[in-house]
Amino acid sequence: MNPKVIIGGMLVVVGAVGVGYFLGKQGVVAVNTPGIVSQQQNLAERPTKIPAVHSRGTKAGPTDEAGPATSHLAARLQTLNAGDVFRSGEWRRALDEVRPAEMPALLAALEKNPSKSARDGLRGQLLSRWAESDPAAAMAYANTQRTKNAREQAMLAVLRGWSEKDPEGAAVWAKELAPGPFRNSAINSVVNNLALADPQAALELQQTTGGNRQWQYGYVSSIFNSWAEKDVVAAASKAVELPPGQQRLQALQAVASNWAAKDPQQAIAWANSLANPNDKRSVIGSIVSQWAGSDLDAAVAWVQGQPEGAVKQNALSSLSSQWAQSDPKGALAFAQNLPPGSARNSLLGNVVSQWAQQDATAALEYVQGLQSASERNRVMQSIVSSLSWQDPKTAAAFVTAMPPGNGQNMAVNQLIHSLAQNDPAAAMEWIQTLPEGSAKRNALQGVSWQLAQSDPKAAAAFAGTLPPSQERDMFISNIASQWSQWDVDGAIQWATQLPEGRAKQNALGNLGPAWAQHDPDGAAAFGQTLPAEQQNRFFSSMASSMAANDSKTAIEWADRLPAGGARDSFLGGIASGIAQNSPEEAAKFVSGLPPGSAQDNAAISVVSQWSYADPKGAAAWVSSFPQGQNRDSAIQSVISTWAREAPKAAGEWLATLPADRGQERAIQTFVNQTSWQYPDLAAAWVTKMPEGGQRDMMIENVARQWLQTDPTAARTWIAQTPLPDDRKERLLKQR
Repeated sequence: MNPKVIIGGMLVVVGAVGVGYFLGKQGVVAVNTPGIVSQQQNLAERPTKIPAVHSRGTKAGPTDEAGPATSHLAARLQTLNAGDVFRSGEWRRALDEVRPAEMPALLAALEKNPSKSARDGLRGQLLSRWAESDPAAAMAYANTQRTKNAREQAMLAVLRGWSEKDPEGAAVWAKELAPGPFRNSAINSVVNNLALADPQAALELQQTTGGNRQWQYGYVSSIFNSWAEKDVVAAASKAVELPPGQQRLQALQAVASNWAAKDPQQAIAWANSLANPNDKRSVIGSIVSQWAGSDLDAAVAWVQGQPEGAVKQNALSSLSSQWAQSDPKGALAFAQNLPPGSARNSLLGNVVSQWAQQDATAALEYVQGLQSASERNRVMQSIVSSLSWQDPKTAAAFVTAMPPGNGQNMAVNQLIHSLAQNDPAAAMEWIQTLPEGSAKRNALQGVSWQLAQSDPKAAAAFAGTLPPSQERDMFISNIASQWSQWDVDGAIQWATQLPEGRAKQNALGNLGPAWAQHDPDGAAAFGQTLPAEQQNRFFSSMASSMAANDSKTAIEWADRLPAGGARDSFLGGIASGIAQNSPEEAAKFVSGLPPGSAQDNAAISVVSQWSYADPKGAAAWVSSFPQGQNRDSAIQSVISTWAREAPKAAGEWLATLPADRGQERAIQTFVNQTSWQYPDLAAAWVTKMPEGGQRDMMIENVARQWLQTDPTAARTWIAQTPLPDDRKERLLKQR
């Protein structure tokens, strides 16, 4: 049978996506010809179907002719590096003076720039500026980019500029896109500006994207901040209607801060009306923090008058910084009388940090006199964290005074990051003064990214002064990764001249994604010289990078590789790369692979990407997998992501799964993800786990968390659990 006929028929079958992988696993469609994957249509070069642009923006008129500065700016665009001065105000002023009619010529000049990172970054800024006055022309240009990823990034830049002037028009356009990750990203690009004009419309728009993780990037906070500015009562009412999860928490915190700035007593009254104990504790913390900024004495008095418990401890932590600045002696005296716990740690750390800025010697003497070693380390870390950016020399003295161990390692990392950002030369000099050991190793590892980003040549020179070690090899690897983002030619030239050994292999291996875009033949030739495990990782990252921009070329490359682990890893990387743009298309690609480890690994790569962008869609696909280890792992991946974002919806899906080993593992993952913040939701599932020590241990974890937030409900639940009576008693006594 003609392989093309097989693939064509199969893709029709998997139009619903959810059944494609299932069919492949069951062998309904046998796909064993290595070259068959090359028949997959290039996803990156398909024309992007986009809505028509309707905007109130002002188009360029006949008088908008190119100005005299165009030729000079065009010449600069051909030679600029991404880190050049044109990131500064000079660049913004130059953009402001550009007329719409000049944009095509400037963009054409930019495409002659040899640096891909410079082209990508500056193209977005030019398109955003163009879209402020003529979004239709800017969008038309963006849709001419060669690869799918480039087109989408360009269109997102257009949306950002368009929404500055006409957020409603940009929102309508984004909403009309086909559902998927790009539509989600488009909505994210306009929602902040829309929130300034119409926060309710912005929330409705944000919610149309379904299950995704927008809350991580502050979209809900932005919406409810704007809403509370206009009508705090309406914003509060809407916030409590959101389902439990990070979105509701961010919304409540935004309302709380805004309300507290206007009337903290009313804000407190509202917070006390909240039914969910976790919400109440978090919201009161936000209110107290805002209140302390305007009336510290009143905020402190209110907190001191509250009954002991999690709410009071969290509130004390929230105001500790302001109290330490305003009245360090009073705050210190109060902190010393607090029982051990997070509130004491936070307040004491903030007070002594303020003290150290005024009298470092006295503060250090006080800290060294603390009886508890763990408390000394915590306070030292707070001081170093505070002083690292203001007085790194004094911070270094505190770090040196700390005993070797995890506490010192964390303090070293805090200090070295600030040094590397402000004075890379001083950072490298200070590292050399550290004694050999874990602190120095951690400092080298932590600083390498920043040094390589700010000055990769200087970082490379510094790496050459280090003695051979695993830390030096890691340092060199990090330099390669960072350098390749700005100058892949320079990074490859440097890495290929390194002495033979592990450091050179690791450096070249980390160049894989950028190298694949620049010179896939050279990258593949190097990849084939690596040991098996490194080779697999290299080809996976290489394929993911290629497929995200040009899936056809990546698939053709897979045909050229011999059967084996490297080719399987390459196919998995292709699936991951396609999934960055369209998980649905990636699922279809996976269904076309032969049953076996390559298909299994590729499926897991897609699930990981898909569950991040759209857990509900990923769950629908995973539910169709045949029973087995791969299905169980896929379910765990989905539930882990979904439970963090929308635990209620994740629990509802969990209830639809058959009662088998896959559900057991998913329940464990769900409980682990929700027990800290939503113990009431975790409690409903933890008792459904199989009998044994693990179940009992997880019941106790849920109980401890719940006792901190809602002891009455927790006690009732503990009494009903299958824990032995003696363990129940111990739990209740701990409270």
